Amino acid sequence: MHNIENITDDIFWVGVNDRKTQRFENYLPLDKGVSYNSYIILDEKVALIDTVEIGTSENFLEKVEGVLQGRKIDYLIINHMEPDHAGAIKDIIRLYPNVILVGNVKTFPMLDAFYDCSKEHCENNRMVIKEGDTLEL
Repeated sequence: MHNIENITDDIFWVGVNDRKTQRFENYLPLDKGVSYNSYIILDEKVALIDTVEIGTSENFLEKVEGVLQGRKIDYLIINHMEPDHAGAIKDIIRLYPNVILVGNVKTFPMLDAFYDCSKEHCENNRMVIKEGDTLEL
């Protein structure tokens, strides 16, 4: 099993350390690589916060499955659509087809444009949030 960090009894870091990427945005040098941060919160419902860059998704998905131990993801919280946060969204949708995607008003047009997710994931599985909203788990 890959390195999974327990932050608390119910919150886990399932991100990935990428030591192969040498430049951020093909511009800034990354002498020691980069980390793609993603977290799982386990409660009555399960939330996954962000995904990872697509080239590291196999490692990421193994970690997610290891933490879930057969549970399903109820919510995927998408903070923003840059590839280091959103690269494995389609993998999560494929593995957890009932997951509710949580994002702001700008998230879903970009999601549809980048990943053509509108055909795969119906409008019922999207939650648009705004400043101050709370997601009960």
